[in-house]
Amino acid sequence: MNKNQKIFRWVLILFTLLMIALAVQMASHTTAPWNKKSALKSRNRAMSDSTF
Repeated sequence: MNKNQKIFRWVLILFTLLMIALAVQMASHTTAPWNKKSALKSRNRAMSDSTF
């Protein structure tokens, strides 16, 4: 394996890991469509319970 192939493989691995990390981060910060009503209820309840 020559130098260019090694560089390409490392860049490919790093890019793939970055895309996986971004996908996990985005998934943890969004709500699934089938959970939206319960998520909104719990968020509204938390907002009304907190005092400013």
